[in-house]
Amino acid sequence: MRDRTIQTSFVLTECRDLYRMMGLSACIVVLAATFLLAACSTQEDYDAERSESFGPELNELFRIGDESMGDSILFGGIGELVAVDRSGRIFVGDGQDSKIYVFTADGQLVQTIGRRGRGPGEFEWLESIYVGAGDTLYVFDSQLERLSAYEPDNLELAYGFSVPETSFGLPYYLVGGLDGDGFLITYGWPVSPGDAMEGRRLYVLLVDWTGRIVPPPLHYLPAAEWLVSAEGEDRYAIGMPFGRDPVYRLGLDGKLYAGWTESIDITVIAPDGVHSDSITHALNPIPLTQGEVERFVEGTPNWYQKAVLAADLSATKPAYETFVVDDRDWIWIKTTRQSIADTTARWLILDSESRLLGQMQLPASTNLRVIRDGRVYAEMRGGETALAVFEMRE
Repeated sequence: MRDRTIQTSFVLTECRDLYRMMGLSACIVVLAATFLLAACSTQEDYDAERSESFGPELNELFRIGDESMGDSILFGGIGELVAVDRSGRIFVGDGQDSKIYVFTADGQLVQTIGRRGRGPGEFEWLESIYVGAGDTLYVFDSQLERLSAYEPDNLELAYGFSVPETSFGLPYYLVGGLDGDGFLITYGWPVSPGDAMEGRRLYVLLVDWTGRIVPPPLHYLPAAEWLVSAEGEDRYAIGMPFGRDPVYRLGLDGKLYAGWTESIDITVIAPDGVHSDSITHALNPIPLTQGEVERFVEGTPNWYQKAVLAADLSATKPAYETFVVDDRDWIWIKTTRQSIADTTARWLILDSESRLLGQMQLPASTNLRVIRDGRVYAEMRGGETALAVFEMRE
């Protein structure tokens, strides 16, 4: 691997670290979500829809990592490092400690996997984890560019291999595995001050069991939007405030779901690469006002405020922040909040025919990560980070 670093006026940051954050609207993040509109609905329908919850309900069963409840396990950061196998075992990666915690279905700690380091079974930067069809646990380390596999029964390291860099960029994120064919991994290039942002893409490539790239790319989307300094200015590269992002998810049946957060128009790609469907839902655009941009940068460094307030930002916010695919191929979408001051966010649930099955209001700091076998696993952020496990009632 080659070192790639960028210099700002304030901090020396590795390009690879910036790239790891590109799918998260990096640097300073304010997560956004809500207010939705059913396709072809009237304004009256829209007002009723955004004020009423219906469909599945969530009943919290327990939490892991909540110090206020006496939990001794504290996570430095979970993000999307959550996976669940067929028996209900819960895997939670801690990016700060480079460790994976393994819990029973009722939240009891069984063991931990890994530690910080560069050897077999060690991690520099946990990027993503995934449980395959046979309950093998796969772990991708984007710093080491290495994928590791753990036996389903004893969780011993079975094998690992390097994931190559390509002309499409650096390996970034493990989307999931295709039974018998290999792994879907996103690829793209880091962002440096002064870079041109036009035409940047995030690709999904198939990597076989030996680490060989299988061309061509299965799919691509525009890369996450960034705000970079022009030549001669203070040097910075930061995630675009209220910017658009690519989102890739893999269903249990091997279908790839690809969405660009500008609008709810999610492409479904079959394992053979054929675009099989699209899932759509119309939302009223949410204007981005100067006042909200000013509130967004309150309390941030002066250089950041100057860069954001001088930027040519979009006139509207993204339609949504992220989505999750459950084991019935329902899509749970976290829509964008009307205001960053809102304390709750609205999630809507669509089926494969784009029918609205439900919607619910959740704390804005909650992010659903896995939905499987009637349970919902959610990252709860705030003063601390915890994983909450819910029972889904319909």
